[in-house]
Amino acid sequence: MNWIKLLLFCSLLCSCQKKPQVIKAHEVVATRALKQTVEVYKDYVGTITAKSSIQVHAQVSGILVGQYFMEGQFVQKGDLLLVIDPRPYQASLDKAKAEYFQTFTQLKLAEDTLQRYAKLAEQDYISQLNYDQYMANFLEQKAVVGQSVADLENAKINLKYCYIHSPIDAITGKLQFKPGNYIDTNQDTTLTLLNQIDPILVDFSVPETDLFTIQKHSQESFLKLYIFPTLDHTARFDGQLTLIDNQINTATGAVLLEGILDNHDHLLWPGHFVDVRLVLEEKESLILPSQAVGVGQNGHYVYTINKNMEVETTPVIIGQRYENGTTSIESGISANDIIVAEGLLDLYPGKKVTVQTWLNNKEVL
Repeated sequence: MNWIKLLLFCSLLCSCQKKPQVIKAHEVVATRALKQTVEVYKDYVGTITAKSSIQVHAQVSGILVGQYFMEGQFVQKGDLLLVIDPRPYQASLDKAKAEYFQTFTQLKLAEDTLQRYAKLAEQDYISQLNYDQYMANFLEQKAVVGQSVADLENAKINLKYCYIHSPIDAITGKLQFKPGNYIDTNQDTTLTLLNQIDPILVDFSVPETDLFTIQKHSQESFLKLYIFPTLDHTARFDGQLTLIDNQINTATGAVLLEGILDNHDHLLWPGHFVDVRLVLEEKESLILPSQAVGVGQNGHYVYTINKNMEVETTPVIIGQRYENGTTSIESGISANDIIVAEGLLDLYPGKKVTVQTWLNNKEVL
């Protein structure tokens, strides 16, 4: 009976001695800020425009007899585009040449006559009145020759105008008059439009609140532009800011800016809407994954882990957010601080944590 009592006592004693509860530390993913040279930029929306846009006009009237380009074709400076019937202008040139030689012959005769009678006038064999008449005849013929020279040059120019060449490297537009049509210079004679697209321009507007910053950085160096087609950010075209307009649009409060960029493959077209990234400067900055940065009533913050493996809330000032999911930190942390990269939701200051894994930081490309 005694042994039964002893057994019950031991059982009761064991049930009263409970094991202390072990609180497991919160597991987090940690990282350290990466120090890197990054670009500080602003994004805008822009429109591609031709570097030069030229309306091709006929400068002489006549029948269009030749077309030497395909609509939409790339042409080089000096390429023959169109021909207006040159025959009437060739005939006018031939006539002007004949008239020139005729008047030149008459001038030569008047000059020789004047020289002969000049000697006679010196010896008083002819009156001064007669000599003056020969002089007047010579001067008149000289004026006639001058007029014939001008007519000859004008005829040459008109004949040259029959052959229309491209004044620039450009893409041709639609031809408004087909061969066989009569071109009248007294009417609208725009034959086609030439657009120079390599290099090409981009126009974009910025709010006047950005103007001072842009002007400040543009005085220090040439500002780079990255151009992205609106629907395809995988393609990037590099350019340079060339113009800050000299006035603010009072209706919109915006300022027009313009840049130039290479377009060797002719992938950008006048009228394209594009995204414009204006790079203001490059500087060293600390980079964190964007998900490591929280935002509260007092601004942005990160959770740092102290030497006791406890969480602390650290206010930070952020800079640029990048497309690869990183954010630059202007101040608040150092490169040696341990930052919680994932699992922020259940954290609070003083909470014990353990680092489950380390996240490799990304460089900003």
